[in-house]
Amino acid sequence: MAHIVKILDGFSFIPRSELNLLEALESQKVEIEYQCREGFCGSCQVQLVAGEVEYFAEPIAFVPDGKILPCCCYAKSDLTIEIPGGCRIKKEQ
Repeated sequence: MAHIVKILDGFSFIPRSELNLLEALESQKVEIEYQCREGFCGSCQVQLVAGEVEYFAEPIAFVPDGKILPCCCYAKSDLTIEIPGGCRIKKEQ
């Protein structure tokens, strides 16, 4: 079942089911920090405002309450997230 991802101060979209949340955000050209893409560094951390995620790999990085690592999870329900620094869209080059 498809779930809606809403970005605070941004927009909403329905991610393709085969993409993790980081890949889904990238597919929408959302600028988001990341390093390892495997849950080791925690640099892609975002605030989970509402909804549930399912981790396909348990994060190694410390994840405070209310935060998630988009690189290693999928939306389990409709989500509302807040990206540190706000929602910025990559410019075409």
